[in-house]
Order: sequence, then structure tokens, then C-alpha cells
Amino acid sequence: MSEKRRSIATWVRWIGTILSLGLFAWLVTRLDWPLLADKLTGLNPWALALAVGLYLASQAFNTLRWCVLLWTRGVSISYWQAFRIAWSGIFASNFLPSTIGGDGLRMAAILPYTRSKSVAFGSIALDRLINMANYACLLPLPLWAFGDRLNLLFALALPFDLRQLADKYFPKITGALREWASRPAAFGWAFLAAWPSNLAIMLANYVIARQLGVEISFAQVVAVQTVGYFLSVLPISINGYGVREVTFTTLLVALGASLEQASAMAVITRFLAVLVTVPGALWFSRVASDVAEKA
Repeated sequence: MSEKRRSIATWVRWIGTILSLGLFAWLVTRLDWPLLADKLTGLNPWALALAVGLYLASQAFNTLRWCVLLWTRGVSISYWQAFRIAWSGIFASNFLPSTIGGDGLRMAAILPYTRSKSVAFGSIALDRLINMANYACLLPLPLWAFGDRLNLLFALALPFDLRQLADKYFPKITGALREWASRPAAFGWAFLAAWPSNLAIMLANYVIARQLGVEISFAQVVAVQTVGYFLSVLPISINGYGVREVTFTTLLVALGASLEQASAMAVITRFLAVLVTVPGALWFSRVASDVAEKA
């Protein structure tokens, strides 16, 4: 990527973040603050603890999904070593573009274990693609929950030849897919690991929603989370800040939640998502220094 294009991309991310956060701030100004405070103080501590545990379990399965891909290519790394690297990556994502900014740290940190840039990049790229494929399986639920309001998005995507676009604009990713193509079992096991990883977060969000008094089914929570995921991975904001909150608030209100309930859920679930990255802060400096020493 040229310096000019990189600069434009950076500006787009910052502008997107500011606009999204600005829109969410505007929504917040419409809140009934006493009612919101009442809902927050009414949360059961045990429910919050359960939600945190589910978020942590989700990240543990994320690491397992990545490990499956690494071990298939003969990379000699333990689950604990990969766990520390992955956790450092999700911590770094709090301050980097999109929700995948920490992947650069993961790729650099895994290089000493594999000595192959293609394996390092391929494992990260496929890890993300498999997770997206898992969410793609859930797309019928948003269509069921929100109907024609989402049909336009899919109609716009249909005219494009996705394979041709991938080969043209993402040759490294398509190359990684071909490298792992001779090991189909890796895709299967990694895909299976993605299910508990994603469903754990959805279950945690369902627990929070019910605690806030939102009359919503688990399937509807899955629908909201799926739409929020695909919008958050777009490189138009820092770690999806603002984009995710506006999406959650808008969709939950569409499903019958009050603005106070929807905003509270958006804020609380964001807080939990950041909270579980704290362990990564403990290892971030160590992982970053190891990368610098072995560069």
C-alpha cells in the first residue's frame, strides 16, 4: 500500500470513528438518565460474573481455533504460548483499526515459532475467514429478525464475483487458502472451535439483555450480534468504536427495547469486551519486546 493510500485509510478510520461515536453520543443525549441508572444498578452481580466468564471462554476458544491451524502446519507452539500472543493481540486491538488491528502483532509474534511468513500470515488470515464463515452461517437469523431492511445489503453484493474480487485485491489470503487446501481437516476443526467461541459471547449478551428487562429471544440476540460483527470488522473505525454501539442500539430498539435499555446494553457489552482484554495488557509488553528482539 502506498503512503498516500495508507494516509487516506487512516483518515477514513478516524473520521468514521468520530462520526459513529458522535451519532451514539447524540442518542445518549436523548436518554432518561434516572431510568438508565436504575437499570444499571439493578443488574445482578452473579449475572455480570457469568457474562464475564462467557466472554473469557469465548477468547479461549478463539485461541484454540488459531492453534488448530498452526498445529496442522507443524508449528511447534503450546496452547499457553499461543494464548498469551492472542490475548496480547486482542488488547492491542482496542487501539488499532477495525476489530482486527491486533492481528499484526499476532503475525509478528508467531514468526519465531514458524520461520515462515506465509504460514504466519496464512494462519491469521484463515483464522479470521473461518470466524467470518461461522457468522455467515447465522445470516438467516438477521433476515428473519429484520426482514426487508437487510435485503438491500445482500442484493448489492450479489452482482459481484467474490472469488474474482478476492484474487484481485486479496491475493495473499487466497494463496493462504490454497496452502491449507490439502489439509481439509484443519478447516473442519477450526470451524467447530468457532461455534462455542461466538455462541459464548451471544449467550453473555442474552444474559445482560434479560437483566436489563429487554424482552428478546436468544435467536434475536444472535441476529443483532451477527449484524454488529460484520459492520464492526469494516476498517472504518478504531476497533469498531461507535459503529458497534450505534448498530446494537438501533437494532435493539427496532426489536422493541427502549432507548435506555438498548443504550445500556451497548455500553455494558462494550465494557465487558474491553474488560476481558485486561489479561492481554499483562503480556503485551513482553510479547512486543520479544518481537522487537527477534525482528
